[in-house]
Amino acid sequence: MQFHYLNRHKSCPQYIGDRPIGFVLFSEKKGETVHDFLRIPLLLFVVSGKLKIISNTKQETVIADNQMVAAICEDGYTLEAMADTLCLRLYVMGDGLNFCHRIVSFPKDMESDGTGKVLTMVPEVKTIVRQMVGYITDGVLCCDIHALKQQELAAVLQGYYKTDDLRDFVAPIYDPHIQFYNEVQKIGKEYPTVSEMAEHLNMSYSSFVRHFRKVFKENPQEWIAENRLRRMLEQLRNTPRTEQDIANELGFSSLQIMRAFCKTKVGKTPSQIRQEK
Repeated sequence: MQFHYLNRHKSCPQYIGDRPIGFVLFSEKKGETVHDFLRIPLLLFVVSGKLKIISNTKQETVIADNQMVAAICEDGYTLEAMADTLCLRLYVMGDGLNFCHRIVSFPKDMESDGTGKVLTMVPEVKTIVRQMVGYITDGVLCCDIHALKQQELAAVLQGYYKTDDLRDFVAPIYDPHIQFYNEVQKIGKEYPTVSEMAEHLNMSYSSFVRHFRKVFKENPQEWIAENRLRRMLEQLRNTPRTEQDIANELGFSSLQIMRAFCKTKVGKTPSQIRQEK
């Protein structure tokens, strides 16, 4: 199906783009490996093929066709394709999957070795996965839609799986790093400084930087710059807004500073980027 007004969606702050949140579809050829995980909760749904998670202690977890698993991938974790594989990945949004306490209730500090119990997808979960595959293929990358589908997933999980199985499945999701990650993503939309981020989270500057590097695997200054650059390019390429309006929204103190930032990062001025279309 044709998805209308894609450029308008791309110019919206709620558009996920290549940010590591929400649902993402990826494929790997047999023998290929992935190493660059963020240390935040993720769910993997194998649409076809077979994957193997190898932990930093060499513990192996195999996820086959029609199966799913939750994990926190520490440094040293590897994801290996044991066959040509198509997989849907969810970097959990918010503070975790929101289950109804009347049906299931889990402690927020459940212990986990990093990988949860592998479960077979029931037809109701497969329906959500199939719909998300279609959405992503068509470019539907709205944070609101992905958050709604995550909540629908939680409702389906609590309704179609036994409590013991579900607890063992979701244990890695309740990790203390998830709140930090999502708070940074939230305030990052305002493009604050590192000091402002640390103050917002009631952390010292050094503690914030150390924690940020552990979770995001890069320096916060670099992350802020890349986040701002991505939004600037999206606005320049997909909207008719003036350069001054874009500079104001992205927190540049002047239009000249944004132009210099653009030239430094991509080697072109904003007007040259617009002429590429």
